[in-house]
Amino acid sequence: MSITREAAYLYLCSKELTKLNKKLHRLGKEAHSHGQRHLQATDESSRNKYQKRHHKTGEEIKKIMKEHHTMLSRIKHHLVNYNHALRKELKQ
Repeated sequence: MSITREAAYLYLCSKELTKLNKKLHRLGKEAHSHGQRHLQATDESSRNKYQKRHHKTGEEIKKIMKEHHTMLSRIKHHLVNYNHALRKELKQ
């Protein structure tokens, strides 16, 4: 592939990775908040409610982390291809 196409792939992947990082940051704050509210709750029903929310948020974080890992491997792949195309371009 051409160097410009690989650069475009890297750009798009980095934008997607940025979105995933923002989601992870937001969900981390939510999980922390639910955990704190779980600890501060006085009755059992509210403790259970915040525990369920905390667990659900943790599951979402795991799902997004899988996507994050996939995106990182895709970036590594395109970075190798970009470097190869750059070397090929510089040789000519």
